[in-house]
Order: sequence, then C-alpha cells, then structure tokens
Amino acid sequence: MESRIAAATLDWFRRNRRPLPFRETADPYRVWVSEVMLQQTRVEAMTARYRDFVARFPDVGTLAAAPEDAVLAAWAGLGYYGRARSLHRAARQVAAAGGFPDDLAGFRALPGVGEYTAAAVRSIAAGERVAAVDGNVRRVVARLFAVPGRPGRRAFERPVRRRAEALLAAAAAPPGEWNQALMELGALLCAPAAPRCADCPAAAECRAHALGATDRFPERPPRRPPVPVRLAQALILDDAGRMLVFRRREPPLRGLWELPGGDCRAGESPAAALVREARARYDLSLTPREALPGFRHAVMDRRITVLTLTAALDGPDPGGREGQGQQARPGPQGGPAGRWVRPEAVSSLAAGAILRKTAALWLEARPVGRLRGPGTGGAVDTLPGQRRPPFPP
Repeated sequence: MESRIAAATLDWFRRNRRPLPFRETADPYRVWVSEVMLQQTRVEAMTARYRDFVARFPDVGTLAAAPEDAVLAAWAGLGYYGRARSLHRAARQVAAAGGFPDDLAGFRALPGVGEYTAAAVRSIAAGERVAAVDGNVRRVVARLFAVPGRPGRRAFERPVRRRAEALLAAAAAPPGEWNQALMELGALLCAPAAPRCADCPAAAECRAHALGATDRFPERPPRRPPVPVRLAQALILDDAGRMLVFRRREPPLRGLWELPGGDCRAGESPAAALVREARARYDLSLTPREALPGFRHAVMDRRITVLTLTAALDGPDPGGREGQGQQARPGPQGGPAGRWVRPEAVSSLAAGAILRKTAALWLEARPVGRLRGPGTGGAVDTLPGQRRPPFPP
C-alpha cells in the first residue's frame, strides 16, 4: 500500500509542483529561512518576502552580523516575530561555529528549530533520510490510514510518525523530494476543508475517503471563541509631520515600534484609555484631540478594533529633536526613549502591522484636511488605499 501511494504521489508531484523560489536551491541557509517563514504563514504571503529577505541577507554570516532591528524590519508583515529573533540567534551560533551542524540532532539544537524544521532542512539540503511531519503531512497521513485522534496528542502523533516513516521508506526518490511531495499534496489537494479527492493521486488507497469521512480525520480541536479587543493609540505629530513612536518592551511584539497606547477596559472610552495607558507604559502626559477612522486587525484569537486619536503632548519631548541637541528622555523604569519618524519611513522600521496600517491611513487622510469631531469613525476591514474609510461626522 505504501509503495502504491508513494509512486502515485511522486508522479503527481513531478507534474504539478509549484515553481517556488526556495525549491531552486539545496543551500541549507535558504532552505532553513524558507521553512521558518512558512511556519504559520501561507506560501502566497511569504514568497515575495523570502526573495527580499535573502537578497538583503544572502548568507548566514550576513544575517548573523546584522543588528536585530534590521532583521525585524525585514521580517515586518510576516508576524510571529519570535521566529525572526530565533532565526537571528541561531544564525549567530552557526556563524560562530563556522558552519551548519552536520546531523539532525545538531540542527535540532539550534534556537527556534523544532523537529519538523530540522527534518525538512536536513532532508532537502543534505539528503538525510528523515520524515518531515508538518500540519499538511499529519492531515494527509491521518486520512490515508484513518488514524484516529487529535494532533498534538501522543496517541495520534506516534502512529502518524510511524506511517510517515513507512511512506518515506517506500518512496523511490530522494528524501527531500518525497517530503516536499507529501507536503504539496496536503497544501494543494488534501485541504482541511473540502479536500479535492477527485484529483488526488492517492484517493484509491485512502481509508478516510473510502469511509466517506475525510472530515473526521484528523480530529479537530474545538475552536476558541474570538476575543474582542479595543486598542486605543495616540497619533502625536511634530511640526515637521513626524510621528512619535516607542519600542515595545512586552511580548509578543517586544522590540517592535508602535504608537503609544493600550487596550481599553470594559466601558472605558478610547480617550480615557489612551491617557491611562500612555502614562503607565510610556510615562507620557497627553491630551487626546481628534479621531481617525478605526480599522480591524486580527492576531490569533484576538479581534482588535484599533481606535486612533490625534493627541498633544503635555510635557517634555520624549523623542528628542534631531539636529537641535536635545537628548532623548528615557521611558519609565529605564525603558527606551521615543523616536520621531516620518509616516513614509514606517515601512523601513521594525514595525508591526498596526503601526504600518495606521501610517498608511494617515498618509491617505492627510491631504483631505483637518479631521472633525470627537467620534471614532467607522471600522473598516480593508487596508488604506483599497477604499477610502469613512470620516467621523
């Protein structure tokens, strides 16, 4: 059975594989970067970013020598920034050691490298015969062999890995090619919902398909309900039109630049939340003024409505003044100072999606003139530039 599945899948893969840029190389560095980027990110979203990243950091030594800010800026927009930090730390270890580890265990020991990533890189770049079991492979194997249970649990993971290793042993192909074939099958045909069984080369051997129960394999955990959050942030501008930003100190976005602000409490107005959070987080006294249209942003189970108010500083300038000799004033508890940046330059910062969206919204709204009224505006789901958001009356 395994031999028939492997032969049919390899034939399908060789005729249908996507021409992805990271498949053009066996360089362990580039394979590794692509695998880290693909964690929790769709191929379509990461491909252009992968090209930009390896153009900027073409080898592990260049990445190791780069400051963290430059790495985070190059990663901005991909999310889950802990991946970039771990990649950077691991690159420094590899550079200090004079090269990549030459076995699976050594690669697995690098910061941020899990069992799947180590197996994928070693099989593709070094030909090590090890099964790479990611989410796509788990789903395909669970359906092919009707493996009961839920991903993440030992009673499910052990038989899935045994089956994946048996398929690898039966495949008449280099291990890297086979691992990519199985992953591609899961990505293109054996989708979580509405799998394309009619197009699947292994459908005749698939037990879940024979049972008419592809939706039961693997078992899906119950979905957590989304958590609604209101985030209030201050757009503070100087006479040159620059925005005041601060480097975040708390995870998960630690080290990224953001506008001052924080979450609104239940029943709290955005203006009140802004005053409270700006004081607590950044030791800022400010007066909220006018509201920009809100927009929505999703992070994991958080459904965030971002409420941006222009504001005036009541006190010393925490960002300093370039060219005027004023030193930046540190934040609370010795935290980082603020920084003045032009909205157009935000795209070159280590900034998260919310600051990038806000800067784009401000750049679009700015030529219209002075915003009016104390409202929060209508929340929109599109990025600025796709359609003009409503302004408060």
